[in-house]
Amino acid sequence: MTIIDLIRYNHAVRDLYLETLATLPWPEVVKPRGLSFDSARNVFLHLTVVEDRWVNYILPNRFAVWEDPDFNSYTDVESLKRYVEALKKSTETLIQNLTPEDLSRKVTLPWANYKPSTQVTVETALTHMVLEDMIHYGELSAMLWQMNLEAPYLAYCRYKLAQEAGSR
Repeated sequence: MTIIDLIRYNHAVRDLYLETLATLPWPEVVKPRGLSFDSARNVFLHLTVVEDRWVNYILPNRFAVWEDPDFNSYTDVESLKRYVEALKKSTETLIQNLTPEDLSRKVTLPWANYKPSTQVTVETALTHMVLEDMIHYGELSAMLWQMNLEAPYLAYCRYKLAQEAGSR
């Protein structure tokens, strides 16, 4: 397994959660539920923003121009889909061109709770990005279960087998 495999798997899982959110009435998606970012929309946006921030701002050393998006400006599932698709394209552009040297390049963590010189490799940053998303998928799953709904599930083994079958 490589980080590139994991990122693509993350995209497949995120697509399943977006499809699931699309089946709900919008008031249910934005309903305050006491989640880490209150509503399902906000949790979903947060896990998408995590990728955007790393891929388009921290890794290329552009964090100084990052601005948190206004989650309330996402007023329907279509606006979420547009954001996800645009982000997926920029992430795919990044990972298609990654070399082993790129993965081992150091990037500085921009948050105040780290010393200004704290650095991690690009590979570590991308791994963190995917793992943070996985935590929030669990949160969305628990919310769906509390609503007596089935949460999406995609086993990594099934994902890999489907990828291998598709490349034949």
